[in-house]
Amino acid sequence: MSSPQSTQELLDTIAYVAWHGISVREQREGWVQVVLPARDDLVNYVGTGHAGALYTLAETAGGVAADSLAQTLNAFILLRQASVKYTRRAVGELLATGEVDEHSSVTAKAQFADEGRADLVVRVVIHDTESKPVFEGSFDYALRPRKV
Repeated sequence: MSSPQSTQELLDTIAYVAWHGISVREQREGWVQVVLPARDDLVNYVGTGHAGALYTLAETAGGVAADSLAQTLNAFILLRQASVKYTRRAVGELLATGEVDEHSSVTAKAQFADEGRADLVVRVVIHDTESKPVFEGSFDYALRPRKV
């Protein structure tokens, strides 16, 4: 698994993610916290967090959490589908927590060992500066073998 520093270095090479200023706060296998800074160019016309910026933060958290597990299998990830819910207006710096679903993790590891491919579910919640949830999502990733 990558360290938070090497994960940050990777995220910084993805121009779209880097433009948003997303940073890794903490990371372990199957779990991550990433932060979106409070910036005027990341808000909508009413001054709250832009839905696209929140989605980018959430998918980044989901991808990092999924990839940390995929690395242990010598696999890569592809987003298959997402289900998202915006629960309240987002204001200020935002913290996304992405966590691989435990049952999905066990199933995916076994399926990948048997078939060389699997699916993995990551749950993501974004909290505002008051620690209130502003976004909930489920991101489904396909795991595929890395070519050596």
